[in-house]
Amino acid sequence: MSLATILSKIDHSLRPLLGNLDPRIFTHLYSATRPWFSAIAANDAIKPIIVPDTLKVRLRNLTFRSPIGNAAGMYKHAEGYERAYAQGAGFYLAGTTTSLPRKGNVKNGITLPFVPYPKSHAASNWLGLPNKGHIETAKHIATFSHYPEFPIGASVSMDPGMNISQGLEGLIEGIKAYQEAGCDFIELNESCPNVPGHATDHKTIDDSLIARLDAIADIIDLETYPVIVKFSNDTDPALIKPLMSILVDRKFAGINLGNTSTAYQKHASQIHADDKKHYEYFTKEYGGGLSGAIMRESSLQICSIAHEYLREHSIKDCIVIATGGIETSDDIRDALNTGAHLTQWYTGYFERFGVDGNKVYSNLYQQLEA
Repeated sequence: MSLATILSKIDHSLRPLLGNLDPRIFTHLYSATRPWFSAIAANDAIKPIIVPDTLKVRLRNLTFRSPIGNAAGMYKHAEGYERAYAQGAGFYLAGTTTSLPRKGNVKNGITLPFVPYPKSHAASNWLGLPNKGHIETAKHIATFSHYPEFPIGASVSMDPGMNISQGLEGLIEGIKAYQEAGCDFIELNESCPNVPGHATDHKTIDDSLIARLDAIADIIDLETYPVIVKFSNDTDPALIKPLMSILVDRKFAGINLGNTSTAYQKHASQIHADDKKHYEYFTKEYGGGLSGAIMRESSLQICSIAHEYLREHSIKDCIVIATGGIETSDDIRDALNTGAHLTQWYTGYFERFGVDGNKVYSNLYQQLEA
């Protein structure tokens, strides 16, 4: 049993008890240990599993060996590639980068604030897109081995606070760098709630979004190079079909619904009573994005609307990705039955890793095949 597995199983057992700590101490504890654990886990040496052929998913010229892979938040610095392949993920997605490096958010002496809600199977984070920049990360990805039917993706974002012209130039430069590095697809992150310029009321389609999409469509050959666009879990359901129309018209390869939520009041009723004090402390002190099981219902709702649009217009070369609340084989089935083609997990992955260790994917696939 690897060190990462041992540590995760210990944490899984102790986390509900640690939840009795003062919220400030609890937040400090998990914010401080999370990067340390992630570094250990990313270097886990694992014997690769065999993924059942029946789980393959195809998108244009790409084949994904299964319908589930990591969300962008899992491997912030494009680490853990060999681990993800060996564990059995269907694809690999490097964490969101910007043209300029970012250290991420710091407040109250805490770097990259994060807190789990143990009995709610949920979490909050206020990370702020820590990354080494498009170019540096692309150079690292260029060193990766390439495995059959295991696509490599990169998540990108325009730099928060940068003027539109400079920001678009850096964004396009980043996409091209990832193409040259051998990335098979791009995910454009339009959903991060933890940096200025990304938080919106999610009830309108703003002109800056259209400008970004047009700039990409004008320069990148989207018919041959897949670019997927990720939106928040809080996106107004009434906007989904208009967004799908915009993406399809410009030849984007798909939509990811959805990233974390800032609808704190809406989701408060889904937080276990024992987690309430941590939830109230973190959302008031840091804000940040909610993730985990509490996102499941809203993610499925908007995914179903996106799928309905594709069905109504007989569109075959655009996909829907469900992110939010994916933790079990039943969650994957529900997402696929709702119309999603692929799923991504983050909080749910760590919940299962605390139980299954490096069998996290193989156990999932056995249940999907049953």
